Amino acid sequence: MIHGEAATPPVDVRSVVHRRRFKWRGAVGVVLLTPAAVVTVLADPMVTPDTWLDISVDALAWVAFIAGAGLRFWATLYIGGRKSDVAVTEGPYSLCRHPLYLGTVLLVLSGALFLKSIVFAGALAVLAMAYFMFTVPAEEEYLSARLGDSYREYCKRVNRLWPSMRNFRTPSRMTVDIHSLYLECARASRWIWLPLVGEIIGHLRSAPWWPRLFSVP
Repeated sequence: MIHGEAATPPVDVRSVVHRRRFKWRGAVGVVLLTPAAVVTVLADPMVTPDTWLDISVDALAWVAFIAGAGLRFWATLYIGGRKSDVAVTEGPYSLCRHPLYLGTVLLVLSGALFLKSIVFAGALAVLAMAYFMFTVPAEEEYLSARLGDSYREYCKRVNRLWPSMRNFRTPSRMTVDIHSLYLECARASRWIWLPLVGEIIGHLRSAPWWPRLFSVP
């Protein structure tokens, strides 16, 4: 990682970090995904339980879930509360500039696969586009203002979200921020139930007594 002093911020850092497109990113996710989840739960099941298609989609869901969870914990080990102090450029941050966001996208995608819902996947696509168009650029503007040339040079070398191995590097030793790791474990307590919830909802949707208010997949 680059430890050089950051250049004088070209813009007011506080004005960037407090913009609505950055501050309200979590609320936007709730607004988009909650209605999609409700429609999914009360819709006809798209895949019949215990079929080969059901097993295949579940396998893909597990791959996305494990990849997303692993990427988020891996990124947390490296970022460890230093994101606003230095340009972290090693480990997952040498693969792409926003591994935490990518991990989140994979986790939500796994939820869509566990639920076997095109509606939920569509809401995820809209949310991802909103992040890529507004939230991610706002965060990068903030980091560029905060960290200066070191971060701008990093942005020139590493893709924003699509991982690439060409710049991969990792240190032989690193310092782990226990508090940041604890916070990520606390966040994990909310999404670790995705596979179980998806399985339960899948069986409920296939039950003859379950209400079906929508015919969308």
